[in-house]
Amino acid sequence: MLEDDTVFEPGRHVTLAGEGGERESEIEFFRRQHGRCIAKFRGIDSISDAEMFVGHEVRIPAESLPKLETGWFYTFQLKGSRVFTVEGEFIGILTDVLDTGGGEILKVDRDEEEILIPFAQSYLKEIDVDQQRIVVDLPEDLRELNK
Repeated sequence: MLEDDTVFEPGRHVTLAGEGGERESEIEFFRRQHGRCIAKFRGIDSISDAEMFVGHEVRIPAESLPKLETGWFYTFQLKGSRVFTVEGEFIGILTDVLDTGGGEILKVDRDEEEILIPFAQSYLKEIDVDQQRIVVDLPEDLRELNK
């Protein structure tokens, strides 16, 4: 996994996507402040303009992202991965990586069941992005907490 602010370098083209549709823009400015990301996008020049984009996703075309070193990945690449226990039991499909502010959580779905797994090295034993396969070692009661 990579947390690299070069992804948000000035001049990078982005799409702001939300319920009201999509808008193409470009990053003019980016910084982190008190654990939050602060960004200025071209053409959004006032607070009232910015308020229209609250809750929108900032999408960057995958082909324009910086190349990663071997063994590193972007969390969006994990979506759709099959998740198994170290014993080989199929748990479900990773449908989202949630940012809770205190750490990321893997959202794994199977049928009507949802399991939330902390994105922590102690639980994640193997991540194969190419094969879309993740192997986890979960505490005995973690699955019960999700019910």
